[in-house]
Amino acid sequence: MTITSIEPPRGATGRGRSSVLDFALRYAMVVVLIAVVIGAQVAYDKFLTWDNIRNLLSQNAPLAIVAVGMTIVILSGAFDLSVGSVLAAGSTVYAMYAKEGHSLWLAALIAILVGCVCGVLNGVVVTKLKVTPFITTLASAAIVTGLTYVWSDSRPITVRVPGFGDLARKTFLDVSWSVWLTVGIFVVGGVLVGRTVFGRYIYAVGGNLEAARLAGIPTDRIRLAAFVAVSVSAAIGGIVLASRLGVGSADQGANVTLDSIAIVVIGGTSLFGGEGAVWRTAVGLLILATLNNLLSSLALESAVQNVVKGSVLLLAVILDSYTRRRRAL
Repeated sequence: MTITSIEPPRGATGRGRSSVLDFALRYAMVVVLIAVVIGAQVAYDKFLTWDNIRNLLSQNAPLAIVAVGMTIVILSGAFDLSVGSVLAAGSTVYAMYAKEGHSLWLAALIAILVGCVCGVLNGVVVTKLKVTPFITTLASAAIVTGLTYVWSDSRPITVRVPGFGDLARKTFLDVSWSVWLTVGIFVVGGVLVGRTVFGRYIYAVGGNLEAARLAGIPTDRIRLAAFVAVSVSAAIGGIVLASRLGVGSADQGANVTLDSIAIVVIGGTSLFGGEGAVWRTAVGLLILATLNNLLSSLALESAVQNVVKGSVLLLAVILDSYTRRRRAL
């Protein structure tokens, strides 16, 4: 009897290892999230208590809302450095109109319209005047901040109108309305990006702008819509923040721009555009929020906190770069 050895086809083992590595890279930040949560619970035994989780979600609701819009604009191949300024403007406008006795719904609508105008202006300058997103949004951040200071007379707008804080303080199923609003925005953003023609166009434009244009995709309108989406999300974040603090101010949102970009990148969405998803932003948000909560609970110095958060961000960027190089091979 002749025994014939059975060997895998040439290259099969390599392909198998490659697919396993690709899978591991794809979900690496999910593993990081699990590790961070476990580490947080070990270091701070009250981390996974319901009160702490509820507070963590409520505190990060404004930033989370901004991050959804930032995901859309980064997927389109751009980014927006003005979201912190737009958030502060939305917060100030909402507080000002509420304090003057207008309906809270009307005040919120006006704040959202301010965000929409900022997004349109950014989008027009980028798409029609061909100015880079970096310069455009950096300049608009300065302009919006200056106008907000002038309009508010450089003073915080404190509001004691009944119902002004309901969005942050009232709950449904023991979860604040602001958290439910955040969940809803994540769902809408996920469906918009992952299940619609607009979403497919966003990926196409972010992946290769010229190829998308030659394919007949209205690239200017798609990029304009992306800038409107991120500015509107920033304005909504400002509304939520004002409701939570009871005050609107031009100096709010100082760290929102960099934190929202960090969340998107940490989650695994590529800074180069065309690759990523809204659910990944949720993962990035939970990682950053968990780290912030843990480091604050341990009362570590701000310098140490910056080192830890910067290291996580650097790891995410390195993973993104390595993944892109692998796909290019």
